[in-house]
Amino acid sequence: MKKRISFLIACVILSSGCVPEGLEPSTSNSDLELPTFTIQPIFTSEPADTSVPPTETPYMQTQICSPLMGESLSELPEIITQLFKMPRASQDDGHQGVDFAFYRRKELLSIDDLPILSVMDGEVVTVINDKYPYGNAIIIETLTDSISPILLEQLNLPSTQPTVVPDPKFNWTPRELPFQLSETSRSLYILYAHLKYPADINVGDIVSCGQQIGRVGNTGDSSNPHLHFETRVGPSGARFNSMAYYTAQSTQSERYNYVVWRISNMFHLFDPMILLSLNG
Repeated sequence: MKKRISFLIACVILSSGCVPEGLEPSTSNSDLELPTFTIQPIFTSEPADTSVPPTETPYMQTQICSPLMGESLSELPEIITQLFKMPRASQDDGHQGVDFAFYRRKELLSIDDLPILSVMDGEVVTVINDKYPYGNAIIIETLTDSISPILLEQLNLPSTQPTVVPDPKFNWTPRELPFQLSETSRSLYILYAHLKYPADINVGDIVSCGQQIGRVGNTGDSSNPHLHFETRVGPSGARFNSMAYYTAQSTQSERYNYVVWRISNMFHLFDPMILLSLNG
């Protein structure tokens, strides 16, 4: 009996199909089906990275720079020689900007040749070379969406205004604008006029607050060196290739651009000192 038990244990351990002594197999070895075990692989996947990449915070302008080197924003009122005066509707009168000039100030004999600085970050959208009345001039566009809400609230820009039909006395021919204006986005446009030399920057250039963009001069309709500074708000996308007063020397395109800029109210004018007094 002990011998038979030992034989069975040995068979189990060796996993062989042996038959104990004295027992006749009922089936042949070929008919026996031994149990098979299939080991299923277990895959452990790494947890998927579902984190959302950080969104880049849009750049917001929070600073206003003085347009003249050596003159702080708080000092600008001291050198105003002509204040802003809103023109009448459909007319090209008033004084559509503010003029800065001086003689014998801070060891300087004159404002002539003083570096002109960009007041805000923006894109150059117009370069005017020696045209009446602006002389050499630059217009820089700043999207209102890029200005911080706090600064926009302080600036209190004019709301969208209806356009006007210019007075019939203006010698210009209505035509289509050579650029596409945005129907949703608005921009702040700043004009710097009477520059001493033609601009050495080009349309499409990006400028930053405090960057030099020219020098004070006496070009165009000017009797003495000064900076004429204009501010308007209007639809984004304006790109005037030039503009000039409606005279025999100007082209139809230049006259049209001039009327659109100054008279149509599409680019709504406001007192530049509202902007320049924010950080003063």
